[in-house]
Amino acid sequence: MPDASKLEVIYYCDDHKLKEEEKEKLTQLFIQLHDCICSMKIEKTMAKKREMLERIVHNKVINERGHLC
Repeated sequence: MPDASKLEVIYYCDDHKLKEEEKEKLTQLFIQLHDCICSMKIEKTMAKKREMLERIVHNKVINERGHLC
């Protein structure tokens, strides 16, 4: 976080709930912080790059100021 505090964030990708036509190119990224979970669709190519995936998670948590709900 910008104030140098740290948050424990869990994230994973899953494409079971996507429409068949989306599954080829997209996956769903789930981010869990405390009891809150948010999800977003991202390209599978982004999910394969760990640094890119962690950057997305980091930016989402920072933009939401640590409150995903």
